Order: sequence, then C-alpha cells, then structure tokens
Amino acid sequence: MELCEHYLHYMSALCEGTMPAPPELALTADTTEERAAQLQSALKDLSVSDFVRLCAKSAGDELDEAIFDHFSEEDFSRALLQMLTAAAELEQPEEKPPAAESTPDPDAGKHAFEVFCDCVELDEQLVAYLIDILKRGDKAAFYKLSQVTTQLDLDPREFLYWLAHREDYGTDDERACAAIMDACFARLYEEKQGELLGALLSGDRKTFELFRTEAPELRHLPAATYEWYSKNYLDRDYPLRFILMCNGVEFPDTPEEDK
Repeated sequence: MELCEHYLHYMSALCEGTMPAPPELALTADTTEERAAQLQSALKDLSVSDFVRLCAKSAGDELDEAIFDHFSEEDFSRALLQMLTAAAELEQPEEKPPAAESTPDPDAGKHAFEVFCDCVELDEQLVAYLIDILKRGDKAAFYKLSQVTTQLDLDPREFLYWLAHREDYGTDDERACAAIMDACFARLYEEKQGELLGALLSGDRKTFELFRTEAPELRHLPAATYEWYSKNYLDRDYPLRFILMCNGVEFPDTPEEDK
C-alpha cells in the first residue's frame, strides 16, 4: 500500500470512527461530519507523513519506511487526485451517448477556478488537503495541485479572492441565495448543529426540504425550493467556500499582494 492509500484509509477510518484516533488529533465529536471538521482543523499543523505515522501508531500498524522515501507534494497531489477521481467514476455508471452525437465537454465555458473547485469537491479528503495547504500558505503545493486538476498554474491568493467574491459574477437570484444560505449556515455553525449542516452542504434533498419549513430565513420565502438552492448555491461552489471559512482559511481583500 502506497503512502497515498494509507492517507485515504486513515482519513476515512477516523471520520467514520472505525479506528482509535491518535490523542494528538483530539477528535471528540460523535458524528462523521463533526469528526471530519475536527480532523481538517487538526491537519493544519501536520505534514502528510506525520499524519500517517501517527495513525499507524494508533492503529497498531507497522509501515514500511520506504513509503516515506523521496516524498514530494507534487507526486502525492497527483496520486491523491487520480485515486479520488477513479473512485468517483466507479460510483457512477457510465452512460454512453448515441453514436451520432458528440459528447459535450462538461468544463466548456467554465472559469479555470470553477474546474479546480469541481475537482477538489470530488472527495472530502481532497477538500481537507486543500484546507491544509491554504492554511499553511504552501504556494508550491497549491500550484502543483492546480496543475494536476486544470493543467494551469493557478495562484492561491487569486483563487481565494475569486471564491470570496463568487456572487459578484452571478445573477440577482444567485446573490440573494448565497446571502440567505450563508446566514442560515452561519447560524447552524454557531449552534453547533454539525450533522444538519453537513447534510445541507452535501446537498441532501430531503434534509433541505424539511429544513426550509423550519428555518426562519426560508419558511416565508416561496422561491426557496430545492431547485433554487441547487442551482444558485450547491452548483456555484458556495459550500466549499463556507467549509474553508469554517476551517480558518483567510480570504484576501485584494487579488494581488501589496507591493
């Protein structure tokens, strides 16, 4: 098993609560979503290698030290993305288009940052990795991750500025939806309703439809259907922005550093 596979295995096991957590990570939550949030916070001060070593010790696993030799962020980012992408493709049965029609490019017309977000959002472990490198200010790791996902050299500061101002490029409905749902989620975060928040951010339809009948921000808003939420919030990268903010990622006021 390669380093990347150990990393994903331990991340999943810790989130699901199927292995003892290393005391250094201080995972005390009961739900998967809350443990994932605590884990993302703990990872900000740990390298990939240190995290895997801690988990192996806690689980009683003996690892071959050779997997840590010649470790590089670029190779790790590439391997992680390839594994998560492959897993996502296996979960979705392939639909073959009619022979006479060409398959449209799903990324056609998208901003490079949108494509980057789509790739990162494939799996929560990749989101945790993004949070880690953004909080550490590791520009080299971000560049390498962007090369793997978009074949472009994206700047982390410009990305965060773009994400912070995502609604500036949207419709009036999108701006209204973003403001309303951000307020809802901020309230749930303050109330420590992690399980409900996680289900909503993941796009669970039944949870949203029940929530909209109870939330004071939504129950008197006829336009607040699931389709409205999906089109103007879920599909526009706002869940990723909210998760980054909750995990202490700082968003810049300007796209470029002051000179």
